Amino acid sequence: MRIRTFLGLLIVFLASGVPVFASGPSNGGPNAAPTNAIARLDREATTNVEGPMLLASLIEKEYGTSEEELKWAMAQKLSWGEITALAYIQATTGKSFAQMNQEDARHDFWAYAENAGMSRDKMALSLDGFLKMTERERNSRIFDKLRASRKVHPLPDLGNGFGLFQEALDFRSIDTARPTKVYTGPGELGKVGQ
Repeated sequence: MRIRTFLGLLIVFLASGVPVFASGPSNGGPNAAPTNAIARLDREATTNVEGPMLLASLIEKEYGTSEEELKWAMAQKLSWGEITALAYIQATTGKSFAQMNQEDARHDFWAYAENAGMSRDKMALSLDGFLKMTERERNSRIFDKLRASRKVHPLPDLGNGFGLFQEALDFRSIDTARPTKVYTGPGELGKVGQ
């Protein structure tokens, strides 16, 4: 009876799971991953006060974007995710931010990149890699600040004296000293076996 019940449940489970497995993974469309990277870069810029400065310096270093282009993008109130996507496209095509903005690249970065002959997958990988680099740099700066804010006072070298100190701590927990042998008779104390 148990075996039939088990087999019946197994068949029902497998039959109900087939449509779920047959549908494949849901990726949210072809623009989901790149759009997610842009949104995460926007959020990274707002996590702390130094976020925009960190992103600006990393964009300059990673994609070779000039300071003038970054100032133009900030004057246009572009988000940092959009600025990063434009910087990637600029590094590939050589077009300025203003020219890409006139061509309406911000409306659909991925279609614009494909029309320029770029790979959507490579762009998504580059933006994800840039995001990871930004997170590593942010975390490194946080840890550097923590290390600098805590002063560690060096302990004196106690050498052999540390052992004596430890023994003194150990002896405090021992009961008071009592003699283990009591000699009641007169005579000399000497070595046994002489």
